[in-house]
Amino acid sequence: MAENEASHEEALAALGKKPEKKKKPKYISQEGFIQVRVYRGFTAIQHIYPLIYDSGGVILGGYVRYMCSPILKPVEAADLDIYSPTKEIYEKLVMAFKDKGFEQKSENDLAILYKPFKYKHVMFPCPTVNLIKPMKEGVVVTQGEVETILMNFDFTVARIGLLTPHIALADADFLHDEAKKFLRIKNIHCPVSTLYRIQKYNRKGYWPSTTETVKVLIDWEERDDEYKRKIIEFLNKEDPTQEEIDMLEKMMRVFD
Repeated sequence: MAENEASHEEALAALGKKPEKKKKPKYISQEGFIQVRVYRGFTAIQHIYPLIYDSGGVILGGYVRYMCSPILKPVEAADLDIYSPTKEIYEKLVMAFKDKGFEQKSENDLAILYKPFKYKHVMFPCPTVNLIKPMKEGVVVTQGEVETILMNFDFTVARIGLLTPHIALADADFLHDEAKKFLRIKNIHCPVSTLYRIQKYNRKGYWPSTTETVKVLIDWEERDDEYKRKIIEFLNKEDPTQEEIDMLEKMMRVFD
């Protein structure tokens, strides 16, 4: 077989033609999760890590993506998103942060945001902490086992959670998509919020394919007319009320 291939290439060369380049097999998206290595970023969180994990919390999302990215110089993440498997663990974390002197920056229906905190005699300040509130509302799930919560995330490059200082649990497509800065969508809560997040990741150098973008359009088309009317009316408002903002946020999070 090898001799036949060589003879074919020699014949093409004699005719002044370049041999055809072999096409790489197209990547096929994988299901499930895999374990990946941590390469960087633990030093900055090593002093807050025991507080989180001893309380039963877990770090998921963008910061762990940065820690495990196969890219030599990955996009950094400023925030540390902490999730709680149960409401009891969430309350325990709230008290632990208070005892350690973390100061709240703000709070909303989704999370408590803490101001950057620097431990004494530590060179690296801890990133801004977002303590996500546990909930299970419609399709939105921010509590339960790590894999359960990650399955609710949208992009494969964000579907990753820190298990130990050295290992993380990631979407099976994570390494491939992060290496190529490819936005693969595996979950859509609201097509409008997904478009906003695509724009956010675009600014970081990530891009979806046409096929991925079409997923958002199809999702929008499948929504009922009442849902679309409310979102369009809100987006056209110049000065929405707080009640209207709260309603839109709920619509963007939940689709029954």
